[in-house]
Amino acid sequence: MTFTIQENITARQVRSGDVFILHGHERTADGAAWPVFGNDVHIRFVGGGDATISADRPLTVTRRVATA
Repeated sequence: MTFTIQENITARQVRSGDVFILHGHERTADGAAWPVFGNDVHIRFVGGGDATISADRPLTVTRRVATA
């Protein structure tokens, strides 16, 4: 069984499949955030596009969680 939860995280904690709002648009992460340029992270989006943002930027994400 799979359900979703909402979590408040920082951008450095983004995982593949996380859904969040960035710059007024709903985005889905295509993979985990990875560090670049000091205190920034790079995030690719499902369907194309990407962003480099502060690793400390707060985000509210929706995550799928599987249960046994």
